[in-house]
Amino acid sequence: MKHRKEEDLAVPMSSMIDIVFLLLIYFIITAKDEVSEAHLAVNLPAPGRSKAGDTKPQLLEIEVYEGQYSLRGVFLSLDNLELALRRFRDPELTVIVKVSVQARARDLVAVLDLCQGQGLNKLNVVTLR
Repeated sequence: MKHRKEEDLAVPMSSMIDIVFLLLIYFIITAKDEVSEAHLAVNLPAPGRSKAGDTKPQLLEIEVYEGQYSLRGVFLSLDNLELALRRFRDPELTVIVKVSVQARARDLVAVLDLCQGQGLNKLNVVTLR
């Protein structure tokens, strides 16, 4: 009789395994990949037509190479770049920082710190080809 009680208490594992596989398939099918670009702040133009009198926003291009910096095509040291950026204290100015593949991360961070120190907050970082 003791043998009979153990059989009555047994849980059917095949049903549980079926449910687990069904749940696994459901979560695999319904999972969505996270798009990393969706978290980037993008400045989009306002809707509507542009007026003929609208002026294009000013752009300032800074290129970062391995230990070298270029502002509008003129190579400068980091100290001279800081002095040159003092002339561009317009908060509406858009700065495009073009970074060489061979550049070190600390060179880029130094340029971004200089821009932020001069009140230039509209920064865009792109890779040089």
